[in-house]
Amino acid sequence: MQQLILKEKKLETCTSPITLQDIRTLKELYQLKSETRDLRQPIVRNIMKQRVVGQQCIESLKNALYSLETIHIDDYTGQRVLRLDGRKQIEVDLTYEIRELKKDIYYLEYGEDHFINYLAKFIPDFRKYVNEGIRKLRGKSFNAFITDRDGTTNNYCGRYRSSVQPIYNSVFLSRFAKNCCRFPIFITSAPLKDFGILNVSINPSDIFFYAGSKGREFIDPEGEFHSYPIDEHKQELIHLLNERMRQLLEDPCLEKFNFIGSALQFKFGQTTIARQDITCSINPEESTALLEKVESIVKEIDPECRNFRIEDTGLDIEIILTIDKKKDNSVKDFDKGDGLEFICNKIDIDRECGPNLVCGDTASDIPMLKKAVELCDDVWAIFVTRDENLAKEVQQICPKSMIVPSPDILLTILGLLSL
Repeated sequence: MQQLILKEKKLETCTSPITLQDIRTLKELYQLKSETRDLRQPIVRNIMKQRVVGQQCIESLKNALYSLETIHIDDYTGQRVLRLDGRKQIEVDLTYEIRELKKDIYYLEYGEDHFINYLAKFIPDFRKYVNEGIRKLRGKSFNAFITDRDGTTNNYCGRYRSSVQPIYNSVFLSRFAKNCCRFPIFITSAPLKDFGILNVSINPSDIFFYAGSKGREFIDPEGEFHSYPIDEHKQELIHLLNERMRQLLEDPCLEKFNFIGSALQFKFGQTTIARQDITCSINPEESTALLEKVESIVKEIDPECRNFRIEDTGLDIEIILTIDKKKDNSVKDFDKGDGLEFICNKIDIDRECGPNLVCGDTASDIPMLKKAVELCDDVWAIFVTRDENLAKEVQQICPKSMIVPSPDILLTILGLLSL
């Protein structure tokens, strides 16, 4: 028994410490980010079990931070640059990677109370929003917590592959999911894995339902995989589309699009090609030219426009397989509302049980909110946006809603509600 207790209390957060690294290529950047994920995940597990995190873990995070901060800066552009291969270089904005590492180090060194004060220094009206959220939601135990990831519970990153979840983020979310709700569900447009939400998340594995491709595929806390059925003909078409997209981005003039934002993602029933990133590193004319090339290929594969829909966000080109509407033999885009309904049916959520909380940040999350209001009783919403029109739409759909300007405000509300 004594040995079991000792084993349970043993810290295993730094079995592979991170050393100082000279990062010169994009591949080395992604390898370092992978190492930070491997380090952060057991740290969260130990914090959730109220264990002490050793100093060596913090030093490893500081090594990762210094390795990023010392990446070469071009004398003329003032931007950090990394090599794609032996000859080609690409500018990289590492604001997300550096900022979130700094937050994690502060969180571990000074504790949660000081960390929340730290966030309040940089986010206008932070305490006003947090206090309002606590006041509205205090004491509630939620049936379902349905949320988007990027821009909602996670700050935006210039490259999806680099958007590894921070430690503080995971602790706040996991604690809320574990203590305050029965069905915590992520629904994201990103793939589920290879490379998707599972590859950038560090939450304990037995807490969340993770749904990728707008809910066409999801994995439950027990690790069981579920997928929305796709017609065989449509499956053949998307395989053809994916091959054409892969060939398109092999063109030396276009391969840069493989390394920005969402890059090229093959999802379940959907394909995404980034044509711009949040720092607008691509020339607008080149970005528009890529959109036109993609639209031309889709039109060639699906001349009657019955099997695919194109959704252009300005950053990403989303090519989505349609689904058939049995009532009138028409077709529609598959959206997060369809995904939510599929998930609810699969896991048998009690729709009459409430309250339920829905969180999002863009217009693509509106169908998810509408479907929640349609399916479930007593729906609340928190949306992260500065878009007044989106905020009004959210409030019209769900009167019991709140609008906040930053993911860190939402995270802090959830983290404090779970104490």
